[in-house]
Amino acid sequence: MLNDWHLRYGSTDFAFGTIGSKFVFPQDGPPSISNIDIDDQDAPRPNADGVLFGTDTRNGTTVTFDIEVDGGDSETSANDLLQTLAKAWRADEVRKTPGAMATLTAHTGRSAFGRPRRFQPKYDLTPFGLTAVTCDFATADDLWYDPQDIAVIKLIPDVGGGLIAPLASPLATTATSDRSQTINVGGTVPTWPVIKITGPITNPSIGVTGLFNLSFNLTLAADQTLVIDTRPWARTIKRNGASVAGSLVARGSRLSDAMLYPGIYDITFSGASATGTPQATFIWRNAYPTM
Repeated sequence: MLNDWHLRYGSTDFAFGTIGSKFVFPQDGPPSISNIDIDDQDAPRPNADGVLFGTDTRNGTTVTFDIEVDGGDSETSANDLLQTLAKAWRADEVRKTPGAMATLTAHTGRSAFGRPRRFQPKYDLTPFGLTAVTCDFATADDLWYDPQDIAVIKLIPDVGGGLIAPLASPLATTATSDRSQTINVGGTVPTWPVIKITGPITNPSIGVTGLFNLSFNLTLAADQTLVIDTRPWARTIKRNGASVAGSLVARGSRLSDAMLYPGIYDITFSGASATGTPQATFIWRNAYPTM
């Protein structure tokens, strides 16, 4: 059974592609995907044949849909459905916010991230209950991603904690602790995690053994959350929505180092806290070069 595609952002979840959705792909099928442009740093070899290859970077793609709007022989229904499609493709909730993106989920369940773009009428037979448009979706990269995998690590201080000198009234206990958890990253190409750390905690550190370690010189209160988004189109560090990029300890890894190759890894989480409530939520999506 063919599943719908979905365009999701904010409060919008727009389904299309099957007869049941009334936004139907024509018989020649869904969609076309543009070639991937590659930016290279190739250079000629001075006074010699051949070329010197540099670093290649891959751009995003454009996913193009031909969508037939099936109003069931009703001009009114066809017009109403066309307005629904047009509103969804405007993406007003994301298009005016720098960096904001929508999620395009294919019938396979894998998703790409980007923005709806072109919305072009193809033919208009609304008096007969039918019309068609061509729609583009521009992706942030050339990969397709599984639904999220999540690992939660709770920081539990050692029993008893410890007293910090010099002692002063009122006395307080604290402890430095670290915990680890094993994860299995699937897919066929590397992916990038999003990490959320909730307080109370001082100088939190999160890492993947053998790959990277991100340490932060800051304190999170019990009602604060640090979100580290390592994905190439984001690369942000925010505490309760405000940037704290300067808190990343320079001697550790950078966000650009936080690449997860397919495999089995240990996540480590550490920091100082007077309670056992801090935790890190490690979120990733298995990545593939095809949908």
